[in-house]
Amino acid sequence: MSKKKKNRNGRTPRVIKWLTRLVVLGVIVTAGGWLAMQQVDRAGWRFFNTGRDVVHGLAAMADALAARDFAALEDAYSERYAGSQLGLADHRLAGERDGVHVYRFQAGAPVTGRGAAVAEWRQYLDGLESIDEVRMFVHRLHEWKDEPVATVRYELIGTPTGAARPAIDRAYFRMRFERTSEGSGGERTGEGMRLLEAALTTEPPDANHEYGGDRLASDTPHFVDVAGEAGVGFENRWYPAFLDENRDEPLKFGMLRYGPAGVTAADYDNDGFYDLFIPDGVESKLFRNQGDGTFADVTAEAGLAGLDGVAVGLFADYDNDGYKDFFVSRTFRPNQLFHNDGGGADGRVTFTDVTAAAGIGEDCCTTVASWADYDGDGDLDLYVGRYLDPRLAIPTTFYARNGEPNQLYRNDGDGTFTNVTAEAGVGEVGLCLGTVFGDYDDDGDADLYVVNDFGRKTLYRNEGDGTFRDVTVESGTLAYGAGMSASFGDYDNDGKLDVYVAHIRSEGGWFAETPTVFRYMANTWRQGVWRTDMPLYMEILRQSGTDFVQVFQDMASGNTLLRNRGDGTFEDVTWAARANPPGWFWGSGFYDFDNDGWQDIYAANGWVYNEPGTEIELEFLNNVVSEMQTYKSGAFFDPDNFGTDSWHGWERNRHLRNEGDGTFKEIGTPAGSDLITNSRGIAVADFWNRGALDMAVAASTDRHVLLRNDVGVARNWLQVEVVGSGTPEGTNRDGVGARVTIHTPRGLQVREVVLGDGYGSQNALRLHFGLGELAAVDELIVRWPRTGREQLFTDVAANRIVEVVERRDELVEKRYERPAPAGP
Repeated sequence: MSKKKKNRNGRTPRVIKWLTRLVVLGVIVTAGGWLAMQQVDRAGWRFFNTGRDVVHGLAAMADALAARDFAALEDAYSERYAGSQLGLADHRLAGERDGVHVYRFQAGAPVTGRGAAVAEWRQYLDGLESIDEVRMFVHRLHEWKDEPVATVRYELIGTPTGAARPAIDRAYFRMRFERTSEGSGGERTGEGMRLLEAALTTEPPDANHEYGGDRLASDTPHFVDVAGEAGVGFENRWYPAFLDENRDEPLKFGMLRYGPAGVTAADYDNDGFYDLFIPDGVESKLFRNQGDGTFADVTAEAGLAGLDGVAVGLFADYDNDGYKDFFVSRTFRPNQLFHNDGGGADGRVTFTDVTAAAGIGEDCCTTVASWADYDGDGDLDLYVGRYLDPRLAIPTTFYARNGEPNQLYRNDGDGTFTNVTAEAGVGEVGLCLGTVFGDYDDDGDADLYVVNDFGRKTLYRNEGDGTFRDVTVESGTLAYGAGMSASFGDYDNDGKLDVYVAHIRSEGGWFAETPTVFRYMANTWRQGVWRTDMPLYMEILRQSGTDFVQVFQDMASGNTLLRNRGDGTFEDVTWAARANPPGWFWGSGFYDFDNDGWQDIYAANGWVYNEPGTEIELEFLNNVVSEMQTYKSGAFFDPDNFGTDSWHGWERNRHLRNEGDGTFKEIGTPAGSDLITNSRGIAVADFWNRGALDMAVAASTDRHVLLRNDVGVARNWLQVEVVGSGTPEGTNRDGVGARVTIHTPRGLQVREVVLGDGYGSQNALRLHFGLGELAAVDELIVRWPRTGREQLFTDVAANRIVEVVERRDELVEKRYERPAPAGP
């Protein structure tokens, strides 16, 4: 009866009708969504294939130039070619400094026909006695549907005819291509694209990109590698636990093996000469500076033998007894803290393991660390930065927040430490590769900047009550990218601490455009990974709004320079300052190498050094977008997947000279500092007390380098050692956090004592000021971090090492005699 009633009232047919409509609507929506995703996928693939074909065509063109194969070069041009003279054969002197000559390329008249274009290349190459390398890369792909248009980065290193040393030529071209087929099939043949039009760029394609071109040349290098004669040029070795043959099963994140290689400069024995600790996968080494240009291996006699799996080692006087103690990471083993027992009757310094008594945690997978007196109680506290555990996890996506939590250990002043991470609010869970303390807001306490791989950075403002507040978004310091290190420094001499962050500037950065981002998002849904990744996308949305394309571009855009505005916020001036050279960067920092009063930047570069002339990066990036389930399995991070291909391999370190006008000029090749050593950590110190900053550069599976500075000695300088009183009312003995300001007729300079920055490294605690031609400093002011008390000294003569002791208003000149060699 109930059934008949429903039929009479017409309810069942109506329900069926609505259900039918909903099903049809669902089918239409599903089909429409599927078709839309198919269209997005096709557009994304066409964009990628076009860019890849341009990349391969440029690579073939670069090979032809390196080989001076003009027939092959002519094949790279269309028969319809019409462009402009690139200006490479017409370079005019624009300036000279410290023997580095800068020649500007001059854009020329219109050129018709590929024969004329090749003739210009021939004229240019005829002026080179030899060619070391030629590279051409897609910087930006502007048009890609019909006749692709790209901004192309060009770089050649070779020796000009009659020159003593190689020069470097760099330029940006705007190029248009014609399609000769639907694609090159992925092979590096150059088929598929021919050059239709080209010109030297005279202005940037937008406000944030480079343009123009120049040659940099010098007959005499500024730096000379003396590692061999100094006795520290040994080869870094992989941590055995990273290698598959030493494990029951491969690491899930196997590519981590390519990372570790920090380096530490510290005067561990208080003799006034900076020594070296060099971490290693098999056995780390402590080298005592003999003061005569050589270093002695004192690892065993110091009680530090057998330290394997080390990523970072830092020397810090945590108990204020005047001797620098030692913290060291051990990767899959517990981290350790060693107490410096001081020099014995024979002058030798030994260390005792006090880890258990001190209460320092095991903290697997520690990559970096920093010391600072965060709570203002007069002793040094320890912050430990950690990556993910490669045995268990991989980065979840291009934006990862699945790292092992960082840890903060408060020094209790009695030889013990307490883990205060939670109450202080600094348990960052990114994949940490860099930490640095610095008083960015000038309020007298130590703020903390944390650098993460695969994602964002975090700026913690010290609230002065034992806690920190995350001010990253409001301060403008997110700095998306594959972060490797960071340093505080005043690059523009305005008295405020700026920030430099090392990232990857991907040669596949052109791939980060709307078609790719849409394809990535579509595949997130199609391949069922949205459940795990959506919370990460929502975090990005809260931080940066809806412009995901810009986030993707930031991730691949390279190193970041953040200028401190002085109001608690930072301005990203990276492109305007020309501060992000191409490469895969690790250690970096601010250093006045030429003693001109302006801090330069040095950045270590390199990743996987397999077969030269090969590159896996573009394939990897496309796989990340296309094969998300495979990505989640970790297969793309398996070194066996690389085969014999390199990945940002055989790249040169970059040396950015501060031009004093807010910009930098990359001078690594003429300066002799453009190492190809798969570099990682950097430790800078005046190793021979000559008044010039030298540089130790650690390498991954290559020989370490010690660069002697021969340019800084031509100008005046001043170095300042600060010593805290170490009393309950005073500053830590190492003076960490103390700020020194000098005033001269040329303006002011600011330095702050930092212990642990860069990538797994430690620089000299002695503060260095370049003075140029000045013979004296008008005022030298030391501000102590705990009390805010200042000490003022006037008319300080140059070319000296001076010491300032807290509460002692006298300036003491330090003269360090050459020490006697330790041991037999």
